[in-house]
Amino acid sequence: MLAAQLASAAQEEGMTFYLQLIRGTDDDAPPTPQARLVGPKLGRRLQMFRWKNYWEIKRQTVHIKVGAKTRQRMTPNREVEIALTTPHDMTVCIFTDGHLSRKRTQAARAAFYIAGGDDAAAQPWFIVVRRDMPQPSD
Repeated sequence: MLAAQLASAAQEEGMTFYLQLIRGTDDDAPPTPQARLVGPKLGRRLQMFRWKNYWEIKRQTVHIKVGAKTRQRMTPNREVEIALTTPHDMTVCIFTDGHLSRKRTQAARAAFYIAGGDDAAAQPWFIVVRRDMPQPSD
């Protein structure tokens, strides 16, 4: 009985996700005045790509209940949609110019998803969807 109540409460509460729009560049100067370098934790995950610096351009926080979804605009032509399909699974869709460009289903509890693509030859972008709150040094 208690387990059923706890499961029901978890469904009602949902989960919080943190969205980050990241740009990679070889420049030491930020690409926009409000951009800040990502911290070492995210930087380690991004180091598989070729860029010297990774800058956080935008950050959003979303809360989603089980069975619901949300779609957030990260740039004028990029959106991210997160669906919490079950208490354990989520689907992330990235839209570019209104068209689905990436889709992934994965475990929701420890979610950390990076999707990216070239904006221009020297300025790639990444959208990060994560469960842990980004810290100032992260």
